[in-house]
Amino acid sequence: MGNDLKTLEELVELRGEGGDNAIAGRERFLIAEEFPILVDECDHAATWIKRHAKRGRRYKQFICALAQNDTAENFGLQGDKDTLYSCFCLVRLGQFGRDHAKTKLKDPQLEQWLKAGGKRRFMVDDQPCELDLSNWGAGGMVQPENSGGGNEEVRSPQDLNEYEQIIVTWGQEHPGEILKARVLQQASQQFKKDDPENIRILFQSLADRRLGEVVDSGDRLGWRWSK
Repeated sequence: MGNDLKTLEELVELRGEGGDNAIAGRERFLIAEEFPILVDECDHAATWIKRHAKRGRRYKQFICALAQNDTAENFGLQGDKDTLYSCFCLVRLGQFGRDHAKTKLKDPQLEQWLKAGGKRRFMVDDQPCELDLSNWGAGGMVQPENSGGGNEEVRSPQDLNEYEQIIVTWGQEHPGEILKARVLQQASQQFKKDDPENIRILFQSLADRRLGEVVDSGDRLGWRWSK
């Protein structure tokens, strides 16, 4: 981090003398994991994040700081919370995104939307975001033999959260049977107290990813496993 700060000062001088052309090709993207530990153990951490946040972008020195929550203290910004919210985009993944939707935004529908999307969905600041993972990684696609001379893409189950995995497992153990929200509540302790509409959202999300298919609609909507 000390060397990064020296590099930043060097770029400031170079750009001041020769303009943007003088720092061409010096772009960097720096990732600092477990930032709260760095704050506790590294003398340069607080200065590193402040200087890069306030000056680094102009000199193409971008940073990503990772932590388990978004308190200013975790990023060495005690008393300077405005820097955290004005100079950074806050990306909240998994349960952190759902908690933000529930407690900060007080939006239960957004919370369920995030839950239904698994790893594809998260929060960027206060906005929901969804990634298209349809072509993510070669391991997610298999190419079966096809006597007709062509290849057909078949999606394999991947990136399932705990709740989706329960549904898919039930479907694979009950091929051809239609799973309804009420049946899932009776069959799984995890879904026992869940809202039936939330379960149907999960059914639809799986079907959208070509993991099974939905049958019927509205309160009668169900899901069954299909390859």
